[in-house]
Amino acid sequence: MFENVFLIGFGIRAEDELIKILVDNYKESKIFCVSDFYLQDEKTTNSIVNYKIKNDKNHPLLKSNHHEETVINNNDLSIINLPQVYSIEYRNLVAREIPIIISTQTFDSYYLHCPEDNNNQIITTPFIDSDINIKIKITHSKNNKKNITRNSNSFIRISELSIDSDKYEVKLNEKKINLTFKELELLKLLASNPGRVFSRENLLKNIWDYDYYGGTRTVDVHVRRLRTKIEDHKYNFIETIWNVGYKFNEKI
Repeated sequence: MFENVFLIGFGIRAEDELIKILVDNYKESKIFCVSDFYLQDEKTTNSIVNYKIKNDKNHPLLKSNHHEETVINNNDLSIINLPQVYSIEYRNLVAREIPIIISTQTFDSYYLHCPEDNNNQIITTPFIDSDINIKIKITHSKNNKKNITRNSNSFIRISELSIDSDKYEVKLNEKKINLTFKELELLKLLASNPGRVFSRENLLKNIWDYDYYGGTRTVDVHVRRLRTKIEDHKYNFIETIWNVGYKFNEKI
């Protein structure tokens, strides 16, 4: 699910109700009550939105919720209270291609003030657990699909990971990752088919172009080396399917 959830433009009462629901249902997400934000610069990438949160409000229902400065990432969810969308700053934020849910008292007020942007999920007050959970799941699913970008067969972007086959270049968070040719081919095959399970024998045939003669350990070694280069506590791109093989995590 979303790594961080930012609550923007809420009054105390509505904020309390929403926080209680989020804390109960999304224990792995960090929740922040935002008092202000600014655009760092006009240049953005597909993975990072250069809006920075500052002066986060501490809230008694949240643990360690004060960050002086945090960049909004595509793995984060922003829940924005509609009255704030009237301002230019909030309209610019809503226009960015980041996961956003709009909170409003009525649907009519949303369509009245945001007619050009009807793709965001909407939650209405008073808040209902089931409605919020559904809207968050829909937003997360749409964001996953949007984060997977393919231009022909040469370029793949999934979340913060990009693979450029023409340049033999892999980047994570815009930082170049040095891979061997076989590691790159292995990553490209898996990333081109998120969720599909490849057996070790299948990978051996596709990447090394020879059949299985007791050599599937080669696959395990290359996967292990690949993981050390592109994964850490935050990223888990490749999943092991025990006794079968590997797949690229389709939930990223």
